[in-house]
This record gives sequence, structure tokens and C-alpha cells, in this order.
Amino acid sequence: MIFASDLDRTLIYSKKFIENICREEIVLVERMDEKEISYMTKKAFDHLSKLKDKLLFVPVTTRTIKQYKRIFMLNEVISPKYAVVSNGGNILIDGKVDEEWRSIIQSKLKECAPIDEIRNEFDKVKGHWVLRGYDADNLFLYNIVDEENVHKETLDIFNKWLDKMNWNMSLQGRKLYFVPNCINKWSPIEYIKNMEKKNTVFASGDSLLDMPILNMANYSIAPTHGEIYKTYDKIDTIEFTDESGILCAEEIIKKVELKIGEF
Repeated sequence: MIFASDLDRTLIYSKKFIENICREEIVLVERMDEKEISYMTKKAFDHLSKLKDKLLFVPVTTRTIKQYKRIFMLNEVISPKYAVVSNGGNILIDGKVDEEWRSIIQSKLKECAPIDEIRNEFDKVKGHWVLRGYDADNLFLYNIVDEENVHKETLDIFNKWLDKMNWNMSLQGRKLYFVPNCINKWSPIEYIKNMEKKNTVFASGDSLLDMPILNMANYSIAPTHGEIYKTYDKIDTIEFTDESGILCAEEIIKKVELKIGEF
């Protein structure tokens, strides 16, 4: 069995999500230059530590390799054998890039418009609400935006153009992603599943970029605060949490634990 889970806003949460949580109930999981970045509740972290001994836990994230490696409690304590990063563009095996998978992705990228073309086209239409832009491992693009002033009409038009270029878009809070269709979170999980000869996949995630794994998994669960819930409200194949915010992680992990006995 595999538990393939998104990280940010699914298992780990930024400072704004811990405002109403007692400090003694949380654990720091990520820091950058001595600055505290992300947290889990202690209960969620303890449950995940035990769960990874019962199945193959695979973090699946849009984070770049460098961003993922900042999550020291995952890398040093949970220490998963596999991690899917760059939204599926890279697989880490014991912390090192799987070159075979990288070669597969580079071949698939030929089916999509070049990253420079996407960047240049967006530069023509973006407004002051786009604060900064980044290249993620030279595989996809993301922008930091002013949430309150995002120009939805511009994004709708640009998204239709992206579709013709074989790319897709996801807006997650302050982050706006542009990703080639050939880079997704399910394909690397299927690759790992075949390597490890696993038959069952449990999945969790909050954003539309997580839909490929949630659609293909044997059991899927998503937080009620996420982009998926806000977009669809109800999907028969996906269970939504009762909790929202950082407490979602505990609920997700407990429900996956319960599902182990059903498969």
C-alpha cells in the first residue's frame, strides 16, 4: 500500500494556520535561514511517524527540490524512501534525483509548449497584482500574486490559451501555477507503484494540481479549506474532511489508518 499525500495545506501548514492553536500542540517541521516556516500538530506528526511503518508514505508536492529539502522533520525524522517533487517532474529516491524518471519527463515535455513561450505570453497580460515570478526546476512556472486584486477575467482568457499549449493553471492562495499537462502527480506515483509492486494507493491533497492522484487512488480525501472543495463542493470519489486548517492533517492520517484494514 502507498499513501501519496500533498504537503502544503494538506499535511503541513504555514504560520497563519496556527494562530488559534496552543503552541504546545504543534511541532515545527520546516525552517529557512532560521525562520520558522511550516508546522504540523504533534498528534498529526506522531500518527504519520507510526503510519509510515504500516505502508509506503510518499510525499507529493509542487515544491522544487530545494524547497522540499527545507522540511527537515520529513527528511530527517520521517525519512521517506521516495518523494515526488516539482509537481511530479522529479522523483527523489533516498534524497537523490531518479535520473530514469527525469529522462522520461524530458521526453514528454516535447509534447507541450516550451516554458519560455508560456512565460513570455503571460508577461504580456499580467498586471500589478502579479508580485513575483519563479521558474520551478525549469519544469513549470509559478507567481506570487496579490490575492485580493487578482484579475479573474485575464486569468480565464489566459487559461484557455494555456489549454491549447498543453499546459494548465492552478491558483492556490497567493500562488499561481502554470504547469505542462505531461507533468502531474499521478504518473510518478504509478511509476513507484510498479517498481514497488504495490496494488493500493491512498491519496490526499487540497488543490486542483492534486486531482490526478485523487482521481486514480483507491481512496482519496481532501481538506474542506482547499481549492478542490471550493471548486467542486462535492465529488463522489473524494471524501472531504470535517475539520479545516491545520487540524485536517490529523483527520486525514487517522482515516487512512482506518482504511488499511479494508484493503
